[in-house]
Amino acid sequence: MLQVRKEDIDRITEAFHVILKGGLPGPVELPGDYPENEIKQLVGYVNRFVTDYRGFADIMSTLSRGEVDFDPPLGKMQILQSFKNLHANLRHLTWKTQQIAAGDFTQQVDFMGHFSEAFNSMTQQLQSAFAKIERQNQELSQANAIIQEEKERSDKLLLNILPASVAEDLKRNGQTKPEHFADVTVLFSDIVGFTKASSALSPQTLIAELNELFTQFDTIAEQNDCERIKTIGDAYLAVCGMPVPNDSHASNIVRTAAEMIRYLERRNASVPMQWQIRVGIHTGPVIGAVVGIKKYIYDVFGDTINTASRMESNSSPMRINVSEATYLRTKTVFQFVSRPPLEVKGRGVMSMYFLDPGKDTGE
Repeated sequence: MLQVRKEDIDRITEAFHVILKGGLPGPVELPGDYPENEIKQLVGYVNRFVTDYRGFADIMSTLSRGEVDFDPPLGKMQILQSFKNLHANLRHLTWKTQQIAAGDFTQQVDFMGHFSEAFNSMTQQLQSAFAKIERQNQELSQANAIIQEEKERSDKLLLNILPASVAEDLKRNGQTKPEHFADVTVLFSDIVGFTKASSALSPQTLIAELNELFTQFDTIAEQNDCERIKTIGDAYLAVCGMPVPNDSHASNIVRTAAEMIRYLERRNASVPMQWQIRVGIHTGPVIGAVVGIKKYIYDVFGDTINTASRMESNSSPMRINVSEATYLRTKTVFQFVSRPPLEVKGRGVMSMYFLDPGKDTGE
């Protein structure tokens, strides 16, 4: 009859008790002279199970750390055999996932049943999502290009209406405050005999002529750091020294006027339509402000504007008439011809000067 010792059964029981508690048991040890019987055979089975279980536990621990790059241990437990297939599939899945992460959305898997279908569906959805994102990026890029183009067009239009610093102030703050400028030179000109000439021209011809003249005047003014404020019919109003201060404002305006007249002289020599202008210039304080809230107009106000207009009305065709204030600022740069003092409406007697037409370059 088989003799079983309680301590031997306790060793076997302890091994399974450790496993059930989530631990890793060591092998069950028997004395070296233990007889060859069913107990020793059972202990051999238990020790092989413990060895396979420890291997399985090591595998699970490795997987829990996200590692799949290892070789599963050999064993006779069915779960180890099944796990070898699972491990191979996981490694294959990991490789597939790496390919997808690299942007290859054509990857498919054909294992693990419903999980395979879910994985393949996920891959297709990712591919569709990335394609949609790419289309949206292209549409957004096109929309941004259109917005940028419209912004540039709007900015250009704003600069055609307002001085650059005023336009920037409006874009940045949504408003601009009136400013007082203590030292500015103003140019006022009109076209001699314009009313009579305009009655003999078609509207299209008249506007084309004015557009050509004023476009060239604008170019000349800009080249001399002057700013055209507005045109009123055939009248042309420009300033220098505002809204950006300029120490050479008086000389710049006189030079602009001289170049305007020289331009007309060259043009009159080459085309049948003849135009002449009178120019008046005055220096003094002005106020600059944006008028209106829907149709922005930058305008200038003050007695200096009125005086410049009086200088123009007391000028002569193709001559530049300047006030004494402007003369004193520019007499060392240009040469002038003194005129007898004249009675000026609303101003009394004023001294004024013609720019010497033969010596008006200011060079």
